[in-house]
Amino acid sequence: ATVSVLYWWFSFKKEEVDPPPIRISHMATEPTTIKVESHMSISSITFFQMIVDKNKDLLAKEGGIAGVLKNLNADPETGITSSSVEQRIEVYGKNELPEEEEVTYWKYLKDALSDKMMILLIVLGTVALVIGLTTPEQGKSKVNYSQGWIDGTFIIVAVSIVILVTTINDYLKGLKFQALSRLTAKVPFKVRRDGKIVTIDVAELVVGDIVLFQGGTYVPADGLFLRGQGVAIDESAATGENDDKKKDTEKDPFILSGTNVLAGVDGEFLVIGVGEKSFSGTIEMNAREKGKRTATPLQEKLDDLADLVGKVGIAVALVLFVTLALISIIKAKVNNDHYEFKLLLNYAIVGVSIIVVAVPEGLPLSVVIALAYSMQAMMRDNNMVRSLAACETMGTATSICSDKTGTLTTNEMTQIKAFIGGLVTKDYNHNGTNNLNLADLHDQLSERARNMYLEAIFYNSTATKIDAPPGTKSKISADGKIWSGNKTEQGLLRWAERAAGKSVLEYRDHIPKENMRVYPFRSDKKSMTTLVRRDDPYLGEKVVQYTKGATEVIFQNAKSYLDKEGNVQPMNKEFLDEAQQHLKDFASEGLRTLGIAYREFGDHKVEFPEEDPFDDNLILIGFSAIQDPVRDEVPDAVASCIQAGVTVRMCTGDNLDTAKAISKQCGIYTENGVAMEGPVFRKLFCEDEAKFMEMLPSLQVLARCSPLDKQLLVGNLMLLGEVVAVTGDGTNDAPALKLADVGFAMNDGTDVAKKASKIILLDNNFVSVVKACKWGRNVNDNIRKFLQFQFTVNVVLLIITFIGAIKDAVRSGGDGEPPLAPIHLLWANLIMDTMAAMALSTEKPNDLLLTRPPTYRDAALISNRMMRFIIGNSIWQLAIMMTLIFDGEKLFDTSTDLSYYNGTAPYDPTPSDEYDHDKDDQKRLRTVVFNVFIFLQVFNWFHARKLYDEWNFMEGFGRSPFFLPIVLFVSAVQVFMVEVAGEFMETISPGGVRWGVCMALAFTILPYGMLLRLVPVQEPQHQQKRLDHGMEQTGEEEEEDEGEYSAHTKLQMVMDVRKQQRLLFKGTPVKAERVRKPWELALRNVQRKITVVRAFRGPRGSTLATPHTSGLSSHVKSNLSSLAAMATGG
Repeated sequence: ATVSVLYWWFSFKKEEVDPPPIRISHMATEPTTIKVESHMSISSITFFQMIVDKNKDLLAKEGGIAGVLKNLNADPETGITSSSVEQRIEVYGKNELPEEEEVTYWKYLKDALSDKMMILLIVLGTVALVIGLTTPEQGKSKVNYSQGWIDGTFIIVAVSIVILVTTINDYLKGLKFQALSRLTAKVPFKVRRDGKIVTIDVAELVVGDIVLFQGGTYVPADGLFLRGQGVAIDESAATGENDDKKKDTEKDPFILSGTNVLAGVDGEFLVIGVGEKSFSGTIEMNAREKGKRTATPLQEKLDDLADLVGKVGIAVALVLFVTLALISIIKAKVNNDHYEFKLLLNYAIVGVSIIVVAVPEGLPLSVVIALAYSMQAMMRDNNMVRSLAACETMGTATSICSDKTGTLTTNEMTQIKAFIGGLVTKDYNHNGTNNLNLADLHDQLSERARNMYLEAIFYNSTATKIDAPPGTKSKISADGKIWSGNKTEQGLLRWAERAAGKSVLEYRDHIPKENMRVYPFRSDKKSMTTLVRRDDPYLGEKVVQYTKGATEVIFQNAKSYLDKEGNVQPMNKEFLDEAQQHLKDFASEGLRTLGIAYREFGDHKVEFPEEDPFDDNLILIGFSAIQDPVRDEVPDAVASCIQAGVTVRMCTGDNLDTAKAISKQCGIYTENGVAMEGPVFRKLFCEDEAKFMEMLPSLQVLARCSPLDKQLLVGNLMLLGEVVAVTGDGTNDAPALKLADVGFAMNDGTDVAKKASKIILLDNNFVSVVKACKWGRNVNDNIRKFLQFQFTVNVVLLIITFIGAIKDAVRSGGDGEPPLAPIHLLWANLIMDTMAAMALSTEKPNDLLLTRPPTYRDAALISNRMMRFIIGNSIWQLAIMMTLIFDGEKLFDTSTDLSYYNGTAPYDPTPSDEYDHDKDDQKRLRTVVFNVFIFLQVFNWFHARKLYDEWNFMEGFGRSPFFLPIVLFVSAVQVFMVEVAGEFMETISPGGVRWGVCMALAFTILPYGMLLRLVPVQEPQHQQKRLDHGMEQTGEEEEEDEGEYSAHTKLQMVMDVRKQQRLLFKGTPVKAERVRKPWELALRNVQRKITVVRAFRGPRGSTLATPHTSGLSSHVKSNLSSLAAMATGG
């Protein structure tokens, strides 16, 4: 118990690892009595009805958006006052859900006490205590009150210790998981308060807040749209409708919590519903199931195995009980003795003790310890684990599909050169070693050509400069500001600033916001556009469209180009050939290119359209060549993956030549590998699937990769039986992240991508993915180490208990006592479960883990090498133990002369003395057996640390911080139990000689274990099964946990992606689902495990449990309908 407490305390309390801090601007609130004003008269139910039905009539009744702002005392420019926050919480509530299940010590104590075997042992211990204090022992006429209480009391004490250890383990584990949930739940949002833009945590949002958002944001509360450019929201998770919803103040201002912002610039919305009273909060509260816990796939496998072993243990216990009872009854009849019914109680205690020992509850515990320990350690390796199953799944990963930018490369974008007006500028290094200035461009380009290029970069970008907050670690520029936004655009803007000699802010400030409209980057168009209404000395009063994007897209849609003199020329073959040659040269250098173009609208007063006006009549200005260096550590990490049997594939938006050049630098693209672009990839799949599937294992580089291409790649690899990990950072990466076995989101990525992932890369580095793979393999290895150790103990313990008890029952005067007393069995159970789990499940990984092929997820839990360990060590231990049981009395000279039993001189013994003498001799032999058995397990721990054919079982103690302390602790407690606690532990000090022989016998397991490794073992050649293997035969769907999908669901998701690709290739639109009522849609998505709330993770609703479909529909419907009725007065 002490070791357990210390372990959990130091590992979970002392070594807490915090994620990168979120700067929270805490608002000062007045500590005075709240004055309730006449405002805020609109009820939360009215707001709910407004959102759930998108009821514009109800909004109009409240005075429209302006009326709601006034009622909530919120200003669209200054926001709310921080002094009103407390009042708003009182009226509308907090933006958090109540904890689904509070972590309390008493709760876990109750759970531990509810274990049937523990209850049975307590009952039997109590009965033994009562009988011991009321019934004389056999051969005696009086009750021995000095010792009669010992058996029953110590059974109860031993059970109490087991319950205490279990409770403390579970309680501290629960506290740690709750803390991790709280850390992952922290999401910062910018709001307007007191006339300033401040950053607060999602839980601090209140009704009336003005929330600022961009594309990629996850909507944390219900709201009304106020302003923003090009805002499109994916509401499929809440409504089931596939089309993106464009938001404006007139047609559709309603913003539902739990949805994703796909695109948008400078967006702001007014919060009108939070926490339980929001759309997603109401759905989750109705869908919750109390007390349901999720288990990882490995835990489920081990639970099944534990159930099987437990059934064997129960069968052995029942057979033993019946056998001993029959033998004792027959002996009493033959000898005409009075039958001692107390024997049945003793047999029952032995039987239950066997069950307690046989049921390997330590298996799930080892998984919990291994996963919890790994989660904490992985945080230090820059992996924030959001799903326990991800730890173990990464150990079976066979394929990693990685983004390029920021993952394989440094994401320090630098524009090296540019192609403008048919000329290539000189190279530029932003560190200042190769400077660029306006004079360089002036000598080569006309003023108009130069300015058009610079303006296209300055205006058509969402990246900008902001004031550096206190304590920032980002690089501060000379003007005291830092860059914010897209890293690619930052590289373009740094180049443009250097070339123009002006700041981006100086360029943009003289254009009023109403004269500029931004259409954010869309992956389907591979471009972004900005419209600017301006009075230009070259263009006159016109609206100018600036567009940038993939070079081939810009070239395909450009009908003319701007020459170096600034004149518009029709596109011709000579210019195209020259440009294409430069593109190839840039690509061969590993440079990424972006096309820059513009278009003019003659009418200065033309209204800005809602949709991106991109068309095929562009005027090409040129293209930029950007460098993103490969991280120094990536080539070695990729080589480690290849050695470990894990295929690394690069998915990038770059053109094919650039992708090949960079992938070669990384060590991904090899001579026999395949590299292709997304359009070719899709076409091959749709036209020749057989050839596509044959090619897929060789694919190493996918260039011009769209999000749907990544989904198609991941899905088909999974269909082939691969265990796929994928990285992503954008909103459109979310489907692939959710589809993959393990999704890695970049810490710099969008909220939507993070919520869809299972692990967040805090340093955005591919090396961290490799570390996660190493930790995953380590988890699987550690659990198997514990598994082979415990199975060995189980086999030996069951056999010696059964045979030893029968042997004692048939001898003259024997009562059928097993070689180990019940208290010994409980101590052995503690060693086997808690101690062994902590000793063997906490070893840290080493580099050798990546020199072996992965362990496939459908491989057997017990390998042939593990079977060799279990059978071989069981045989040796049984040989020693059986020798002690049958001949130990002679070998150890444990019998004494009865004539000298009661003193120094011979005397005439009484029947009571004979009984006591016989019991002492048995106890002395039992002590030897107990001692040898325990130390056999202690020495066997050393061999159990090695799963393969390693000879040096002493290697790696530095990676096992708890192993040696636990070995010393168990050894010290064993000595104490034998030498000091004899009365309680039913032991007698064996003496120095017998101690030496005990240790020598136990030590023989070490050289024997080394010889055992010489026995040749061949592991079967394993081939990963296809995802659809056996699906047709079973036809049964598996139960799913939140955030995890069964094989059937995964297969259906893959098939949906494949079908969608074929429809898109044929030009057939993907049919939207029929329009349903909001409560129907929300309910359906809860039932289908489409999580509609991710902003309320951890303490604000850590689990969206699987609802039982029966009865839930009417329950949710009635709740939502009643709210609607209350809102309408009905």
